[in-house]
Amino acid sequence: MLENDLKSITVTIAGRKFPLKVALNEEALVLEMEQELNDKVSEYQQTYSSRDKLDAVIMTLITYTFDQKKPSDNISLDAALDKIQSIKNMLHEIIND
Repeated sequence: MLENDLKSITVTIAGRKFPLKVALNEEALVLEMEQELNDKVSEYQQTYSSRDKLDAVIMTLITYTFDQKKPSDNISLDAALDKIQSIKNMLHEIIND
């Protein structure tokens, strides 16, 4: 990606500003992420009001990291396609016998 393809934006997370360069087609996603992170940090600040903002940021980080690492209950597309192909093969064998 060329430098010319990037747009400079500033996101604010937990009251701190961070300059970013993003592809034009990613800007909306980054801004959505900014809102989601700030909402989660605010939620932790309200739930654990005795803790400071950094603790809320860290709890948000832990939550998102855990969600990324835990196995998904959803079957992957490749696995689904493999199963469909297996069923098609079995049906083909049954019909041709």
